[in-house]
Amino acid sequence: MEIPTDKFGLARRASIVGTHTSDKVLRGKVASKELHRLWPGAMADFAAVEQLDDVEKHRLTVIAAAKAGDPNRIFSHVSAAAMHRLPLLWPDLTRVHVASPKVGKLSARVVRHQGAVDPEDVEVVDGVTVTSIERTACDVARLGTSRQALVVLDAALRMKADAERMQAILESCRRFKGVEMLRRMLPHANVLSESVGESLSRAVMLDFSDLPVPQQQVRIVDDRGEFIARVDFLLADKVIGEFDGLVKYKGTFDGKPAWQTVVDEKIREDKLRAQGYTVVRWTWQDLRDEARFHATLLKALRGADVA
Repeated sequence: MEIPTDKFGLARRASIVGTHTSDKVLRGKVASKELHRLWPGAMADFAAVEQLDDVEKHRLTVIAAAKAGDPNRIFSHVSAAAMHRLPLLWPDLTRVHVASPKVGKLSARVVRHQGAVDPEDVEVVDGVTVTSIERTACDVARLGTSRQALVVLDAALRMKADAERMQAILESCRRFKGVEMLRRMLPHANVLSESVGESLSRAVMLDFSDLPVPQQQVRIVDDRGEFIARVDFLLADKVIGEFDGLVKYKGTFDGKPAWQTVVDEKIREDKLRAQGYTVVRWTWQDLRDEARFHATLLKALRGADVA
């Protein structure tokens, strides 16, 4: 017997037991891994769920929780971020997060964060009531590391979040847990970082006082004023830094085969070096060793005689 599902692929026990199936059949399908229980009373096709990445799986779990629980609850923090599809760095998606004006509470499935939410900071996404993208980014930033904070704040601004509203939220939550992290990192947030990796790179660089504050998305031209490249970072007007996510070297990128992309990158770098720039590239792996990453940039700056 086929189990009916909604537009999100969810099968709700309350809607189907007694009319389309029984609890015994549902338990059997969960046990045999035909169905994946996302939330008490809410299931989805097991194979379909397994194909989702962690954030999309959490997003579906939040939708399931919203349909099965209190219709007045407001989902927040990383759960709201998943609903907004707001990029995050190392999110903890083991529990669903909600905001409560009463008291904070932790259970096996839910983190209840104490704190009132202004009506203007509430939205509905795919039928789920969530904190706005501005409030969500500020909440995630408060409770994360400096790296996680800058990543989510940058991402929110890229997604057209209102910077003035984010500043107002900061002022309104001055007694909230972690507000110092938000106060520290919000001034650094901007729309220029084009990826999580670029935001993380900048967060790491900002933590080292002997590194210059990087300029971002700088347009480089040759001696005749002809465009060469727009680079991720420019340090001290001499050292170009490029975060390399490696995605463009797999398959095709902008319709070009990977080998052509590699060749084009080499030609581009040769032109930049011909203009007197030092070029440094790094990957996710390099960012995991922050001391080494710092040493690499410092060596490049010294080699360019600007450190």
